[in-house]
Amino acid sequence: MEIAENTVVTLSYHVRKDDEQGELVDYSGQDYPLRFLIGAGKMLPYFENQLMGRTNNENFSFKLPAEYAYGKRDESLIKDLPLEDFKEHEGYTDETLQPGEFIRYENTEESQSGKIIQRDKKSIKVDFNHPLAGKDLFFKGHIISVRKASFEEIERQHHIEPDGIRFQ
Repeated sequence: MEIAENTVVTLSYHVRKDDEQGELVDYSGQDYPLRFLIGAGKMLPYFENQLMGRTNNENFSFKLPAEYAYGKRDESLIKDLPLEDFKEHEGYTDETLQPGEFIRYENTEESQSGKIIQRDKKSIKVDFNHPLAGKDLFFKGHIISVRKASFEEIERQHHIEPDGIRFQ
């Protein structure tokens, strides 16, 4: 069966920054493969498009340009935040608010995750870009199986595991 809208795909893969020799970002092996419903909006759209028409037991490799992965870096997403904003937040201490650490910042408008890139006595500079923003991604993998999604899977917009476990 070919991969198409409303099929459940099971695959193993490696994803690297830039090209086949780049830094390993993520992988899912044959023992713990990735399983997902095509068209449910859970995966990067360009990733799904690159899989369309492929079949069981097929190998694949392709590059996702940054603009089709997590987008280009946006300098407006680098913000200076007063340290005082974190005094009331449980879990944030002087040790955790250091460059290189990731934080979750919540205000009345939104909640965002970001990486602290600089700190001084009164504020921290946080980069709220996705960690892979601005990076091309290289995928290489193997399609283990493709099957038609059940009515329930299409309704839920999520696959059902072979053991019957249902995810939200």
